[in-house]
Amino acid sequence: MSKTTGIAQFSQGKSEVFKVDPKLLIINEGWNTRDESEELNAHIDQLAQSIAEIGVRKPIEVKLEDGKLIVKDGHCRTRATMRAIEVYKADIKTVPVISVDRYANDADLILNQIISNSGKPLTTMEQAKVFKKLLDMGWNQADIAKKIGMSNGRVSQILDLLTMPAQVQMMVSNGNISPSLAQQTVKAAETPAKAAENLQAAVDKAASNGRNKVKPTDVAEASGKQTFTFKECFDNSDIDS
Repeated sequence: MSKTTGIAQFSQGKSEVFKVDPKLLIINEGWNTRDESEELNAHIDQLAQSIAEIGVRKPIEVKLEDGKLIVKDGHCRTRATMRAIEVYKADIKTVPVISVDRYANDADLILNQIISNSGKPLTTMEQAKVFKKLLDMGWNQADIAKKIGMSNGRVSQILDLLTMPAQVQMMVSNGNISPSLAQQTVKAAETPAKAAENLQAAVDKAASNGRNKVKPTDVAEASGKQTFTFKECFDNSDIDS
């Protein structure tokens, strides 16, 4: 009987990396928490250029479901690989994949999007969506906080982002407005609709000045205030990503 050699002799588990055709990888709509944005598209394009040169270095995590390879972690790498092939004409026949723990449930895999993310970090809004998915699966805030090493209050703050008007959430997702400034504006406005109106005006003002990011002064002018106080602008600054 041959003896195990190399690193394998120290292993307490078994992990196999497989080479598969990237065209066989399937991304389920609604699974990945990433928000579509110019920033994300730029990240994927930059990654695609790298993959075109050196290939995919970190294996993509997949799960076999009904005979199909479903991506569970590595959505950006998967999209970037296809972009490298289609746009940069990279000759990529296979990519490395590993199978996720067969005992892992959907909640484990969703949580993994935060705690094992080694690529582009999730934005605060994307984290909020992960937390919401876990709550819908029966988790409570205390469980989420403990799992990711975050205070219960912090988890609550992040979840509060999902109570803002959809239009405001989109502005935050697009990177136009910081989460804390958006929340402060919604709290200060007469109605959520008025907050959305003021923030859109602030986004338009910033754009007219050649800026993508809104400043507190933009919101102050749009809302009719002379200025936000320092306390108003930065009370919730710890929630920004």
